[in-house]
Amino acid sequence: MVREDRGAGNTPEHGHIEVPGARVGYSTAGSGDPVVMIDTGLWTNGPLVDALAPDYHVVSLSFPGISFANLPGSLRDLASILTLAADKLTEGKYALVGESVAGGVALWQALLAPDNIETLILISPTTVLPIDDPLTAGPGQLVAHPENDAALLPVEPAVAAEIRAILRVGSRDAELEERFGEISCATLAVFGLNDRIVTPEAARLYREKIPNCNISLVYDAGHAIVADRPEALASLVTDFVERRETFIVGRESGLINP
Repeated sequence: MVREDRGAGNTPEHGHIEVPGARVGYSTAGSGDPVVMIDTGLWTNGPLVDALAPDYHVVSLSFPGISFANLPGSLRDLASILTLAADKLTEGKYALVGESVAGGVALWQALLAPDNIETLILISPTTVLPIDDPLTAGPGQLVAHPENDAALLPVEPAVAAEIRAILRVGSRDAELEERFGEISCATLAVFGLNDRIVTPEAARLYREKIPNCNISLVYDAGHAIVADRPEALASLVTDFVERRETFIVGRESGLINP
């Protein structure tokens, strides 16, 4: 493991870790029970990290920062690689957060390492019923309000192509969908009501197919919820990580208002 930019307290510490077949970039912040986030590089997760770091050890595994000796053969293989990285950077069970195109990776991790993952949080996952590609979305497509585009990170076409290849964006993972019923951990799937990347029907399918799945719908938010409603998303995620089985929304859909 190589560590760089070592910070103190809640200041992120950056580095990379070697696992078989890959060199995985990461950042860590805070202390406490671990929360692992898969960072796609499409937007900043600063508000989530800031909200979690005072009480949790937040580990972000970086996507554009991952370099592979060989491109993983499947999404499942990629999940295996990130599971190894998470195991080296955490102790005990952890909460796992996957956003947008990384939702499929997080779902596979929950299947491959059920004893490691205590809670699973999917934010705007594109695994089921996507209607557009967030990596090629134009101005204003990922947010409910165009002025919030400023919170998104510019992705170079070459980097977007690499992420699409690694994540199999646009390709249905039938095996993964068939195994949703095997996911045993407490799960939260969060969608913005103004999401133009994923069809609203997806929320119902996650709740029906994953045994212990809660659904929350965030008012006045697009696909990049953290850009439109950062405080609401941070409050929702921290509440679920803390409460787990007693999460206030329960198994019915919950609408998060301003």
